[in-house]
Amino acid sequence: MKRLTKFIFLLFISFTSCDEITSINVQKDNPNSTTINYSEINFESIYYVRYNPSIEKWINYFELNEFIEQLNSNDFSSLVDNKKFLLRFFKGIKFSIPDEINKPEIKSRLTVIETDFMRFESMLSNFEIENEIKIKMVKKINNSFSNLNFQIDKLLEKQEISLDQ
Repeated sequence: MKRLTKFIFLLFISFTSCDEITSINVQKDNPNSTTINYSEINFESIYYVRYNPSIEKWINYFELNEFIEQLNSNDFSSLVDNKKFLLRFFKGIKFSIPDEINKPEIKSRLTVIETDFMRFESMLSNFEIENEIKIKMVKKINNSFSNLNFQIDKLLEKQEISLDQ
C-alpha cells in the first residue's frame, strides 16, 4: 500500500512539475471561448482570490503571499539555506487550512507550491544559477500560486451555489 501511495505521489509530482505548460482552453456556453496561456504569465498577472472573507483568518496564506511577493521583487534571501523553515512553514500551512476549503484539491496545490519552493531553494543554495533560470522558477511559483487561488475561488463559488439552491 505504501509503495502504491508513493508511486501515485511521484506520478502526481512529475505531471505537475512539467516545464512546458502550453495552454488551457476555457470553454463557455457562448461561442466566444477564451484561451489562457500560462507559459506567458507575468509577475504582475497573478490570479488573486476574489472571495476574501473565507480566507481572511488564514494567516499562513498571507505569509505565503508575502514570500511570493519577495520572489517577484528579486529578493531570494528567505529561500537561501532555509530548507528546515520551509518544511515547517508548508507543514503549518497545510494544517491551518480553513474548514470551508480544506479539500484535497487545495492540499495538492499547496504540495505543488511546496515542491516548487523546495526545488528553487535547493537550486539557490547549492548552485550558481543564471537570472533566466531564476525568472523561470519564479514564474513557475507564480503559476502554482495562481492555480491555488483559482481553485479556492472555484470551491467557494461551488459552495455558494449549493447554498443558494
